[in-house]
Amino acid sequence: MKQCPVCQTTYPDEQHYCGQDGNPLVEFVPLDPLIGVVVGGSYRLRKQLGCGGFGTVYLATHERLPMMVAVKLLNASRTLDPTMVSRFRLEVEAEALLTHPNIVRVLDHGQDPKAGFFIVMEHLNGRDLAKLLDAKQQLGILEMFALVDQTASALDAAHKAGIVHRDVKAENLFLVDDRTRPEGFSLKLLDFGLARLTRNAVTPHGQTLRPIAHRSSPQRTFGSPATMAPEVATAGNVDHRADIYSLGAVVFELLTGHILFEAKTLEDMLHRIVNVPPPMPSTVPGGEWVPAELDEVVMAMLQKNPANRPQTMAEVRRLFEKARPAAELAWSGWFLPGGNAGPESPRRRVAASAVPVPACTVVKRTKPLVLTIDDDRVMRGLVRTLVQSTGCDCEALESGESALDWLRRNPPPDAVICDILMPGMDGLTLIDTARANGFAGPVVFCSSVVSSRLREDTAAMGRAWCLDKAMELHRIPEMLRLAGVAPPLGV
Repeated sequence: MKQCPVCQTTYPDEQHYCGQDGNPLVEFVPLDPLIGVVVGGSYRLRKQLGCGGFGTVYLATHERLPMMVAVKLLNASRTLDPTMVSRFRLEVEAEALLTHPNIVRVLDHGQDPKAGFFIVMEHLNGRDLAKLLDAKQQLGILEMFALVDQTASALDAAHKAGIVHRDVKAENLFLVDDRTRPEGFSLKLLDFGLARLTRNAVTPHGQTLRPIAHRSSPQRTFGSPATMAPEVATAGNVDHRADIYSLGAVVFELLTGHILFEAKTLEDMLHRIVNVPPPMPSTVPGGEWVPAELDEVVMAMLQKNPANRPQTMAEVRRLFEKARPAAELAWSGWFLPGGNAGPESPRRRVAASAVPVPACTVVKRTKPLVLTIDDDRVMRGLVRTLVQSTGCDCEALESGESALDWLRRNPPPDAVICDILMPGMDGLTLIDTARANGFAGPVVFCSSVVSSRLREDTAAMGRAWCLDKAMELHRIPEMLRLAGVAPPLGV
C-alpha cells in the first residue's frame, strides 16, 4: 500500500500519484494499525478523521463501489461495557426511524472480527460548527437563521419519532459545503449515541424498538456541559424539551461568541446550569446588537423549568421566524459597513479594496443595462419586470460574489439594483468593492432592513438610493429615470 505524504490518503501499490493533489506516493507505514483494514468485508479504512472517548471515525472507501464513507468504530475499551455497546447500536436504531435531509444517514453497521463494532455513515465535506466558533468566525444573520431552522427541523423529526438527542452542541452540527443553497451549506445533525427513546417505535422494516432502562440511567449525567439542560445536569426526568434548551445554548453562543455559562471547574459549571439564571444575550459583550425580540426567544428556550420553554421545535421555528425582521434590521445596523461594529467587524466578508480586473471585450449595447442582485428568486423576477418596463435590459444574479465576478468580466452596467442582506457578501460591501474598482454608476438598494441611518449611509456613497422592499419597490422605474438611465416618461 502507498500513501500521499501531503493529504495522507492511501492507495494500492500499483498507483504512483495521488488522485487528490497529484503528489508522488510513498510507501505506507501506518501509525494506526487499523489503517488499511477492510471492515465488514467492504470498507477499507484510509485515514482517521477524529477520535473521542466513545468512538473513532475513519475515512473509508468501498471495495467494490466508487464511493467514500465515514466509518465509526467503538473504541476497544468500550466494547466490554454493555451500556456503551447499546448506545453505539442506538445510532443505527435512530437512523432506522429517521429519514431527514438534515440528519446524517447511516448506511451500514455490524461487528467486525478485527475492528469491533462499526457504523458506516455518509461522508460529509465541510466542518462542524465548533471548528468555526473556535476559529472566532461568525455567521452572518441569514446563515445563522438557516442553521437554526435546519437544526430545529431535524430535531423536530427526531422528537416526533420519540427520540431525544440529548447531546445537541456545536460539535454535532456539521455544515456540509453546498453552493446550491443561498447560505452555502446544508446542516447535518450528527451522533445519536446519547439519544433516548421515549416510547416504543416501529422501524420501516417492522422491527419494534423499545426504550432500555440503562440508556437513561438516573445515576448518570450525559452530554456536553456547555449546552446541557438543568434536568440533564441533575439526572432528572429528561424529555425532548432538553434539546430545546440545548439548541438555545448553541444560539446564545452564535449570537454573542460566548458559551452560556463559563466556569473553572465542571462542578461549578453544573451548579450554574442548575441554579444561576442565564444572562440575556444582549447584555453579554459581543451580543450588544441582539434586539429584544431575539432576546425573548432565546431566554424562553433557556428556562430552567421545561414547562416554561417552548414545547416543540415547530414552535421554536415559528418564534425565530417572528423575531427575524427585527434581528435582520438590528444586525445590519451593527455589522454592515458604517455600523456600530466598525469597519473591522469579522462579519464583513470582503474588504472594499481594488482587485485586478481582467481585460474584457467592449460590446456596444443598444439599450441601457441594469444589473440586479438578490438571493431571492421571486424578487429577482419582480425587479427584472420593473426594469424592463422602462425599456432597459436586465441581468439578474443571485449573490454578491457572482455579481463581483460579473463586474470583473464585463463592461460596467449602466446601473445596479441590489439587496443589502444576502448570504456571504452583503450588498453594501459589494458596492464598496465595485466603487473601489472603478464602477461609478448609480445604485438602487432594495432591502427589508431600511432605516433612516441606512438611507443616510447609502446616500453618502454617491449616486445611491435606498428603497424599502415592502413599500417602495414600485419606485424602481422612477429611480432609474432620476439617475438618467431610463428615458423620461413619454419619450
